[in-house]
Amino acid sequence: MSQNKPIHCKFCERILKDEESYASHIDRMHHDMMIPGMVPRQFVYYLRTGKTHGSCVICKKETRWNDKTNKYHRFCDNPKCKEIYRETFKNRMMDKYGKVTLLNDPEQQKKMLAARKISGEYQWSDRNPLHKFNYTGSYEHDFLLFMDHVLDFDPSDIMMPSPHVYYYIYQNEKHFYIPDCFIPSLDLEIEIKDGGDNPNNHPKIQEVDKAKEHLKDEIFKSPKIPFNYLKIVNKEYMKFFKYLEEAKEQELEGNNRKIVMP
Repeated sequence: MSQNKPIHCKFCERILKDEESYASHIDRMHHDMMIPGMVPRQFVYYLRTGKTHGSCVICKKETRWNDKTNKYHRFCDNPKCKEIYRETFKNRMMDKYGKVTLLNDPEQQKKMLAARKISGEYQWSDRNPLHKFNYTGSYEHDFLLFMDHVLDFDPSDIMMPSPHVYYYIYQNEKHFYIPDCFIPSLDLEIEIKDGGDNPNNHPKIQEVDKAKEHLKDEIFKSPKIPFNYLKIVNKEYMKFFKYLEEAKEQELEGNNRKIVMP
């Protein structure tokens, strides 16, 4: 893993080891130089990029700063923009791949998963009616609890399930795959799994599931896929922290290399 490059303060001769240290230094020593309304990390981001606000990928309105990812949101506060994004992507996939039956229709699959007994709806702790998420199993539910109560993550930066659909070939047949979660500000697809070692499953079923999981992971190694990828197995949430650490180091170095952590 690469090391953080030292940062020279723009207002004095001090050299800081990383952006977090730089932000603390500015807050203590140069607070009067900060743009009113900005938090220290946001101001450091401005010094590096020149950006005073984000821009919604749909309507181009200004977007808010995200304290958890230290970036601007990709969507504005209008929930319609996320829906437009979903529909745009879905229509593009329809034009490219078409549909044959209900079973290979991603929208129908989402409805079928949502109807399972272990599925449900999670209400974020802020009680905002716009911050409700559908989950399809206990592991997805636990992930939402982690993001909400442990990370205090901004729910407006979570799309669950992902709005994106991917395709792969298994035994000469085309299959589609929808990741469990997408975090727009990080361009990050997240897959949440139980490890695939359910003793109630026949060994042959486990073998097929693992083969398909490998093919899904391989999707994101393709240079044609622009998004980062993280798989969390058996609630190993430390892997999410490792991803955030690596993403921060790459950003400090100006490295745009995609991160894939299956």
